[in-house]
Amino acid sequence: IIGGSFLFFGTQLRDQFQGCNGLREFIVSQSWLAPVGFVFISTIAIMLFIPRTLIMILGGICFGARWGLLWVLVASMAATFFSFELARSYGRSIIEKAFSKKKWFQKLQARHPDSEFYLVIISRVTHVVHFGAISYASGLLNLRWRSVGWGTFWGILPGTAIVVYSAQTLGCGLWEGKKSLSTDTIYQLVFVSFLLIVGSIVPLWLQAKKQKKVS
Repeated sequence: IIGGSFLFFGTQLRDQFQGCNGLREFIVSQSWLAPVGFVFISTIAIMLFIPRTLIMILGGICFGARWGLLWVLVASMAATFFSFELARSYGRSIIEKAFSKKKWFQKLQARHPDSEFYLVIISRVTHVVHFGAISYASGLLNLRWRSVGWGTFWGILPGTAIVVYSAQTLGCGLWEGKKSLSTDTIYQLVFVSFLLIVGSIVPLWLQAKKQKKVS
């Protein structure tokens, strides 16, 4: 449904604005309403488990790489905060009553505070669990917001950057009917991909180094 809707509205927008530049000119004419509306709708969508990849693609196409990255990050962090607070305020007591006598829950509660940051950043980088589920789970497990916030930011930054940039280059290129990429664009995509790989490996390396030091 989401893919079909995106394809339908994408076709309508292409016919109306004749490419990304026309769309962005329209967005700029809306002043502050465009980014505020995008951030608000994206925040709600992420909290409702809409795939964040769709948000990143729309951000890159509508606002370009720089501003698209900024607004997607703002929406992602806002969704993380509200999901975290919602789960901690209304679901924490239920979780404690249900699992307080379980050994795994007691062990989890006795964790070292520094491990929270690595737990969050690794879960964000690996994308094994849905973005929204991690945010809600962090609140239910009573993690510190400082660890959740920083772990989320550094964990999603590399992947968000490459998807938003790719949406601007590849997405807009396909929208405007370009059949090939320029050499500069290819080099830029390779560079951003390299940053993504480095950004994904570093947290895992730091975690392994920390565990080795502890042992």
